[in-house]
Amino acid sequence: MKPLTCEMCGSNDVLKQDGLFICQICGTKYSVEEAKKMMIEGTVDVSGSTVRIDNSASAQNYLMMAESAYSAKNNAEAEMYCNKVIEIEPKNHSAWFLKGKAAGWQSSLAKLRVEESVQCFSKAIDYAPSDKVESYKQQASDEINNLSVALVTMCCNSFVNHPSSVSANSIANATMNTQKFALQLIQKCGVGPAGFNGKIAALIDGAVNRAWPGIKQKYTGSDGHPTKYAFETFKTECFDCINLLKIAIAIDKESQTNNIQRYKNLIAITNEVVHACSWKKQYNSGGYIWVREFQLTKDAKQKNIDSIMEYHNKIHEIDPNYKIPRRPSAGGCYVATCVYGSYDCPEVWTLRRYRDDELASTWYGRAFIHTYYTVSPTIVKLLGNRRWFKNFWKKKLDIMVDRLHSKGFDNTPYEDKDW
Repeated sequence: MKPLTCEMCGSNDVLKQDGLFICQICGTKYSVEEAKKMMIEGTVDVSGSTVRIDNSASAQNYLMMAESAYSAKNNAEAEMYCNKVIEIEPKNHSAWFLKGKAAGWQSSLAKLRVEESVQCFSKAIDYAPSDKVESYKQQASDEINNLSVALVTMCCNSFVNHPSSVSANSIANATMNTQKFALQLIQKCGVGPAGFNGKIAALIDGAVNRAWPGIKQKYTGSDGHPTKYAFETFKTECFDCINLLKIAIAIDKESQTNNIQRYKNLIAITNEVVHACSWKKQYNSGGYIWVREFQLTKDAKQKNIDSIMEYHNKIHEIDPNYKIPRRPSAGGCYVATCVYGSYDCPEVWTLRRYRDDELASTWYGRAFIHTYYTVSPTIVKLLGNRRWFKNFWKKKLDIMVDRLHSKGFDNTPYEDKDW
């Protein structure tokens, strides 16, 4: 005789209780006749007979173990037991539904399993008795809603903690995939995840709002003169924030109030990018001064300013009472920059202060500035490399700068004003 061995888990710990043989490991029950057959040595001849094996008890035991594992948040084990149930009973709707939940909650940033969840839920609905179908549809919808929110939350938290290493693309991919699978479920169930778009958009808003102070602090640093690395990092993270806000607007089109705030945030962040730069120390007139090193190109600044004006127009479309401001400046002083070699040097800082504080205060002064900015780039492009051109203008500008100094115009670092 062979030792009595459980066919389900392979354990020899099988005891007789109340007229049945019960495995003490997995709980599978065997009748006396079944136990005798299991202990017979050699091959059992069943020729000419129809043998029907009833494994429903085993399936029920596996399902109980799957539910226990899922309750303990051991999703991988729960899925494994569900698969065992499905091997025995391919149309077990309870196993399919539980497998959908267990698979979905094993999702990670590297591997989203929401699609598997939707497929499992669909099978559960197909195999469920009529009195359970509507309940399964609503439960599946709620489950996908909760799962999608959890996945996007995970992405958003990663972005807040590590904005340099977690790009906006990961959040965008998670959002788009969960939306796609949610749509598949809607088509199957006729019931969509409640408030899905609004929840996801709010999570993205929160990620940007939480990440922004740290992004700005890393850029400005302690001395207010960011390095090239700090500038490049800041630029990348700003554009990630911009892309995330655009995603929130795209998926939450109905929330006009929230979208106004998102457009205002887009304006603020884009404006930071336009004026961002790195700094370096440069020897000038007997000492070292800070001068700009790297910044956006002129064309890139203009494109971003175009975007700023587009955001203002979007706000105006939502709120007709909103007043669209004057187009921001992307910088100027073309001739002065050509003569002194930098847009950020003491002489040009003085001239920029004069432009913003005095010339721009009158209509004719602003007209002169606009005319100057229209003509000056062409002149510099044609003659800027000629030594006589620089010498001619330097003498005149030096005199002007001295006069402005005597009037109290400072020559310290300066940021342009909007006027």
